Amino acid sequence: MSWAEVGERIAEARLAAGLNQGELATRVDLDRTAVVRIEAGDRRITALELFRLAEALSVPLAHLVSRSPAPLVSRRSALEENADDTSRARYRLDALLESHARNARWLIDHGFLKPSAMPPPLERGACAVDPVALARAARGLISLPSGPLGPLADVLERFNLYLTVVNEQAEGASLLLDGCGVAVISSQAAPGRRRWTAAHELGHHLLQDEYHSDAGVAAGRDEREQLIDQFVDEFVLPEADLREAWTKVGRDRKQRAVLIDIAARYRLSWGAVVRKARQLNLVDAADAQRLKANTPMKGDFIEVHGSEPPADLECGATGTRWRRAVFAAWNRGGITATRAVELLYGTLKEDELPSRELEDDLP
Repeated sequence: MSWAEVGERIAEARLAAGLNQGELATRVDLDRTAVVRIEAGDRRITALELFRLAEALSVPLAHLVSRSPAPLVSRRSALEENADDTSRARYRLDALLESHARNARWLIDHGFLKPSAMPPPLERGACAVDPVALARAARGLISLPSGPLGPLADVLERFNLYLTVVNEQAEGASLLLDGCGVAVISSQAAPGRRRWTAAHELGHHLLQDEYHSDAGVAAGRDEREQLIDQFVDEFVLPEADLREAWTKVGRDRKQRAVLIDIAARYRLSWGAVVRKARQLNLVDAADAQRLKANTPMKGDFIEVHGSEPPADLECGATGTRWRRAVFAAWNRGGITATRAVELLYGTLKEDELPSRELEDDLP
């Protein structure tokens, strides 16, 4: 990259952080005029200054000195001084998505992470006109035509989509790479919503959407988003499963108890479960409104299900294949302890890494 490109990246990251040039200068111990020249590409930057800038702007250092993947550039508008909160959140999420993509590429290129071949029924773009058929085919691939899904980061890896969870407000984003995909979702949403968002990114991955971001789409969902919603509806909670559970209503359980059990077992939000029951005409509009307003408490889950549903997709979470790839790189001496912790997104400390035996010490 040229210094002008680096300066542009720094300027955009500053705007995404909601800082003016003077505030950034104070944080990195520079004069404002130096920041102006840096952003204009008229001043070289030392390695120490780059580290300080990345820390002050809360972006990976590589983000400041690397070009964005083409699909991100083609879909993203340049940030302006008066950028709104949604645009800034999307930029920050994209920065983390880029970093995750670089990490995935490194692990794959060095043979530590190995995407599997996708079977013909699930080649990207297959079943694109029928999202329900796509969801059922996807469940068939993992031998779970019915029943709750396990940890979703592991589920997504079965389709070569490598996900992590980040501490950002925007819900999620995903990007296609050569032979696989990467996705990031927000840890700030409720657990059930996080699982929904993860499945949503899987839908875009299977339909071969080069780049997708959920930032700013809630207000008016377009046709593509509605298609993905139908995929998620069937993938996370098959229609047949809910109808089968509903047969218990009126015998040994009330409507609310059945839906609480479903929400707990499938680890979905209460609103999503009630909405699906309404879509299937299992409850009428009045009952749905009443049920949605009566959100279950901890005691409701314990009474009906025996326990609260375990949380999924906590901040820093990755799938099992990703973690094994990082540990393989660590055990073979391919990365330092600091780098291993970076690739595990802070879920372990350096002194918590497994021991290893190397013939020669790392330099």
